[in-house]
Amino acid sequence: MIRPTAALVALVLLAGPGLSQPYEPPPADPPDTQDTLDGFMQGLLDRARPSLERLGRDLGGLAQDVGPVLGEIGDLMDDVKNYQAPERLENGDILIRRRAEAPPPPPIGPNLRDMMRPAPEAPAPDKPAPLPPRDPASEIEL
Repeated sequence: MIRPTAALVALVLLAGPGLSQPYEPPPADPPDTQDTLDGFMQGLLDRARPSLERLGRDLGGLAQDVGPVLGEIGDLMDDVKNYQAPERLENGDILIRRRAEAPPPPPIGPNLRDMMRPAPEAPAPDKPAPLPPRDPASEIEL
């Protein structure tokens, strides 16, 4: 009975190295940080892409609405030489006066005129939610 047991033990001991995985040394070079950074940035952009596309659509409409008005503001300003140097008032306002010898300013365009028209009265906002009651025991004394 000892003979089959000894043969079984010898067989297991000899089969162990044959079934094991071969040794692979670790790579000599560390991973390329540029590839790692590129992968990170690509993943970040992939996750942000839907939000950025939605933002682009929203801002695209705004640019179409405001673009003509900005063009008319540029036309209204005409030549910078027609204006004095800016001056700051005591209340913080900045005033840019037109020179007396400058030609009359160009007329205000229709888009800018429409934008300067007062907006209709908006409904009053809802009242804010009331604050929770104060508990003096939970307050921090300074």
